[in-house]
Parts: sequence; C-alpha cells; structure tokens
Amino acid sequence: MLQVKLKNVSLERQHKLLLKNLNWAVNKGEHWAILGLNGSGKTTLLKLIMAEYWKTDGEVEVLGTPFGGTDISDIRTKIGIVGSFIAERLPANMLAEKIVLTGKYKSSILYKEYGEKELDEARQMLISIGGEHLLGRIYASLSQGEKQLLLIARSLMENPEILILDEPTAGLDPKERVRFRNVISSLGKNRMVLLSTHIVSDIDYIADRILIMKNGELIQEGTEKEITDKVEGCVWKCIVSEKEAGQITSSFIVSNMRSSGENVNNAD
Repeated sequence: MLQVKLKNVSLERQHKLLLKNLNWAVNKGEHWAILGLNGSGKTTLLKLIMAEYWKTDGEVEVLGTPFGGTDISDIRTKIGIVGSFIAERLPANMLAEKIVLTGKYKSSILYKEYGEKELDEARQMLISIGGEHLLGRIYASLSQGEKQLLLIARSLMENPEILILDEPTAGLDPKERVRFRNVISSLGKNRMVLLSTHIVSDIDYIADRILIMKNGELIQEGTEKEITDKVEGCVWKCIVSEKEAGQITSSFIVSNMRSSGENVNNAD
C-alpha cells in the first residue's frame, strides 16, 4: 500500500529551485534512509511530505490524500517528527512532560487547555521509551541525547503512521547514538520511517532502503545491495570544501586527497 507518492515534483523557494522533478514512492512499513551532503535537499523533501513546504510543480500524495484542493490538516496528526527544526522551536524553560504533550497538539507550545490526565498520558509515553529520568526536568537542562529521546516521545503522542527523523543522531556521542538507534528500531516496526542523515552507519540499524540526493535531485534509490552493485568497482573524483571533505572521509574510503586552493580538496 502506497503511503507517499511523488510524481514530477519540483519545489522553488525565494527564486531558488530546491527540488527538481522528483519521482518516488514509499509503501507502508518501509524504512528509508535519505542520504546526501548538507544542502542536497534532504530536509526540504521531508518538509514537503509533512506539508510544511508546498510543491511548485507535480503531484504529491501522502496517506492517500493528494496535496492541493483538499483539506490536509488531518495528515499532520498522522506524522511524527524528530528534527532540529522542531527542537529549536520548543521553549527552553518548559518541563519535559509538557514538551511531550505538545506533540498531541502539533504545536511548540500548549495553547489548548489540558489537565492532569493529559500530563499523565505524556509521562507514560516518556516512561515507555526509557525516559523516566527526564520527568520534572526543564528542556534547557537536557543533553543532546536526552532532547532527542524527548522528541521521540513527543512524536509518538498521536500514534503516527509515518515517523520522520531529520539528522536524529547528529551531535550525539557514540553511546547515545547506539541507544537512539535501538529505540527507533523498536518503534518503527509497524510504521513507515523516513530517516534523513549524512551518517552512513545509521542505515544498518534503521533503514532497509536508501534514497540518495544531490543538489535537489534523486540520483539513486533501492536497497543497500542494489545501490552498491551499481557502483561496485567505480572510483570517484570530487572537488569539495574543507568541511565537506571531513564528512566524506568519515563515510567513504578515500585513496588520495590533496589541497588545490583555499578550502578546496580533491578526493579520489
């Protein structure tokens, strides 16, 4: 059963083309890793699916609902989100359980009336994923890993059909990263999971299919084996910034690297 379908989709913002003629289909229960360097379009694609951004051209359908001409407000309640673009909107002095409760209302603040029943529901959700030690603490006091755990609990408050994870392990130490992967592997069994990351090692633990993006375009998709079979034996040469060079060396085998100007490297 298709849960996400993109047909000839392009997206332009502030006169810049961010997504270019994407065609992609995701079935119920599939776990996809969306890979690419910073600026490749990963987060833009996720924001399109969660209806935060709007297509310029093409057709978008999520959970059987086409975008354009129909009410899509109900769709947002069926999508759970973990990402920095959510985390940065949350009040620094809010209690952990109240942060979790905001997920019920798909808001960064509690603008609706709530009582002890709703707070207990949020507390139980946090406890269920191993976050009991976060109860009663304010958001600003949490470590990066603790914040990510809190965001997972928040994203699950409406029992979503789709779980979107945008760079979820960025900034985590190795121990926190392993813990996060285990939580997601457990929670994603009956859900469609879309994971955006530039950390290739996350794929083995969370995803069974891969989408690779570059400059807003889809350049490869399939299982890990299908993609590696296509590039087996190939040697790649690229010119990147010094910052991007660090990302590449942490993810790929680099046979030769040399500087050829200010902040530019050649990698083979």
